[in-house]
Amino acid sequence: MKQLFLSVFIVVFNYLPSLSQSDTTIRYYGKSRKETTKDSAISYVKFYRQANLWHGVEYYTKGNVLKSEGDYNETNVETAVGSVNYYLENGKLDYTIDYADGKPLNKTYFYKSGDKRSYTVYSDKGIELQKGWDETGREIKNFVVEREARFKGGEEGWKKYLQKNLNATLAADLGLAAGTYEVQVQFTVNKDGIPTNLKAVSVPPKCKACGAEVLRVLRESPAWEPAILNNEPIVSEVSRTIAFQPVQGVK
Repeated sequence: MKQLFLSVFIVVFNYLPSLSQSDTTIRYYGKSRKETTKDSAISYVKFYRQANLWHGVEYYTKGNVLKSEGDYNETNVETAVGSVNYYLENGKLDYTIDYADGKPLNKTYFYKSGDKRSYTVYSDKGIELQKGWDETGREIKNFVVEREARFKGGEEGWKKYLQKNLNATLAADLGLAAGTYEVQVQFTVNKDGIPTNLKAVSVPPKCKACGAEVLRVLRESPAWEPAILNNEPIVSEVSRTIAFQPVQGVK
């Protein structure tokens, strides 16, 4: 009888780890939170099944330091549910975001002391509310929690600058068929607003000159308004798509 009990115990004991392992998934992420291979990842997430959700614990690959932790509908970082905490590489809590099916509802930043630093409320239209406090807890007027880098004058100012400086008839001058020739560029806007690291990441094969023209216009661009994070300018990456459209019938 004792021998039979021991055999059953061994079978059950060996079976349990396989159950646990099947409920764990690891995914690797690179820049811009895009999934990638283990060798090129800057972070990885271990997803553990908990009831109807997946609990994700993310680590920096360098040093295996905790980066974020929260619940998700699926085994990816696109479907967060409830509160997700994000940490600095020194282990301090940086900010918390409340999600609903992957959509951010609000974000709270914290000082190293743990006191609230800023608060943002989001809607389908974008940012609805932004507030910030100094380290004594006093609210700071006109506080900007986050804002993307932008051309001075906003999108309207950017369009006017292109209309004045871009050779919009370039594709037609080259005798290209009617259509749309899009150039996608990426660049860095430094804290002083100067665009640097200009790169044409997508250029029409039939209009290489279009890519060169867009880069020229960006190099001659006046300073932009830098991105803002917690009321301070930061370095940020910007992507823009500019289209050239020859007049219908021109070949």
